[in-house]
Amino acid sequence: MSADDLFGKVVGRWEAMVAEMAATAEQYREEGWEAVTLHPGDVTVVPADHEQFGLVSVVSDGEFETLLSVVEGRTFSSHEVYRDATDAMVFLLVVTESDDSEAVVLSPAYYERTPDGEGELRSHDGELFTRIRNLAGDDVVTFSHDDPDPFFPDERFDA
Repeated sequence: MSADDLFGKVVGRWEAMVAEMAATAEQYREEGWEAVTLHPGDVTVVPADHEQFGLVSVVSDGEFETLLSVVEGRTFSSHEVYRDATDAMVFLLVVTESDDSEAVVLSPAYYERTPDGEGELRSHDGELFTRIRNLAGDDVVTFSHDDPDPFFPDERFDA
């Protein structure tokens, strides 16, 4: 498979996940929720031995400010994960609802199916974190997910 073919498959799946995010956000809005959609420019798996362990997404400062205004004073403990996987990549849409049923944060993400990607994320202790950072990296919003299984394909990657 050529690099162009691989790029096309990755971009197509990413665009499909972003389209799913928009449709899901619209459904929430129709039900009266405040829905924040994020468009990360970068997503990184941070190893378990680092204090920022988890799936870290970097968004624009404008999106980050909107996120901060919505999460302030709220608790978010419910999440749903939509997943699409290839042999090489996993694409996610993480939908995290506020406990007051008024706000929802929708963030697409991805990681490589490698020991440094999926392997590091699977090294959790029963809890996985998704973190949203601003461009400067000096501020972060963290969501904790006590059921990390939906973040992973049913079959493990071949190392």
